[in-house]
Amino acid sequence: MYLCKNTLLIILLFVGILLAESGYNTIYLMEFENQQNEFTNTRLTEALPDLIKENYKFREDIKVEYAGDIRPYIEQKEWSNEDPIKGLIINGRFQTINNEFFVEFEAYDIHNWKRLVKRQILCPVQDIICLHDGFLIAIEQSISPFLTDALDIDATISSLKQKPKKRSYENDLDKRSDSRNLAQLSDLNESGSNDFSGENRKQGQYGNRYYREFNIKDISKDINFSKEQNTEILVTILDQFLINPYDVIIGELSLIPDLERPGYMRGEIPVNYSVRSALAQELFHSLPHEKLMDDMGLIMQFSNSNFVFDDLLLEKLALMKYQLMPVIYFNNKIGGIQFIILDSWNDKYKHLELRMVTMLMVNQFRPLFAITPGSDNIQLNLDVSSYEVIYHFSIPYEKIGDYTKVTIKFMHEIELEELLESKFGGG
Repeated sequence: MYLCKNTLLIILLFVGILLAESGYNTIYLMEFENQQNEFTNTRLTEALPDLIKENYKFREDIKVEYAGDIRPYIEQKEWSNEDPIKGLIINGRFQTINNEFFVEFEAYDIHNWKRLVKRQILCPVQDIICLHDGFLIAIEQSISPFLTDALDIDATISSLKQKPKKRSYENDLDKRSDSRNLAQLSDLNESGSNDFSGENRKQGQYGNRYYREFNIKDISKDINFSKEQNTEILVTILDQFLINPYDVIIGELSLIPDLERPGYMRGEIPVNYSVRSALAQELFHSLPHEKLMDDMGLIMQFSNSNFVFDDLLLEKLALMKYQLMPVIYFNNKIGGIQFIILDSWNDKYKHLELRMVTMLMVNQFRPLFAITPGSDNIQLNLDVSSYEVIYHFSIPYEKIGDYTKVTIKFMHEIELEELLESKFGGG
């Protein structure tokens, strides 16, 4: 009898090992939805996903990226067996209810869109520590179990299911009293922003912590502000131009039945592009420069008499592929991609084939800035006008359904070239 029990245990253990599979190795993050469009909490749309990214930055076996990436949809054959993507996507929302802050998030398998977990937390509006610590506790409890080496997905989903919440949204912070000793979120204050533009604030209190904030923006700079410091600021701003140079306004989406394709909807959406005025203003007010105007717009020249233009910097600007192309994503309610528009002048990207997602290739966008390095100066050409593009497309009705979220991401030419190289196995 004893032998039979041992044998049964061994068999069950062996079966469990066979049924277990590798856990998720990639997390995709979406901006959280500000359900009441509260201005003071707008920053949380990015700050909450940023907390997730920060929480897992020590995990070398886990990749955390922001949603809006073509990569998960590239044909499976393009990926090596040694580096398969097994991804989950996290989206969420927040709002204020009766002077309490309510946050809800969900995680889905990005390959079959099966919901893995749904979680809610509730904190007093002014208690930013509760929000910070409680959110991280909820992420650890509900997401980390899916990142293990051996994973039984159904069993994990079942174990993490919460009882339905009443309208009062019961607090999910089982360990709230312990969490008070965790590190305070340094980049969020009680209003969800870091606004130090007014006078020095009076002393305040979060729980058992006391604070006072000081406005030090008027401290004058060193009169011997060096060329090296000028150069550092210039490079920082130019890097921003190479990463996120445009303000974007997405217009109204129009959809009508496509008479030429039964079962399809013909759509159009206008998008207005303009150079980020905040970056230009930063250059105007922070650094010495010469300003010229021509038929194309504004020219700013930064002379080497005020900067240090070494060969390394000039080579970086000369060789860097900073041609940016907008990619327009249409997403369903849980973040799944319905349709993609790639706006590029280069026909070679037509060879990108996506799994289960249609991609339309157009050539309508034009760059609104250019950086030209030289031995005597670095020149920045800015088209200060706005530029509108109207995108036309046709999509099956069942794909777009009764909801879509339009997202625009700018991709560097080098990013798309890397995708092409991975597709064809070339270098």
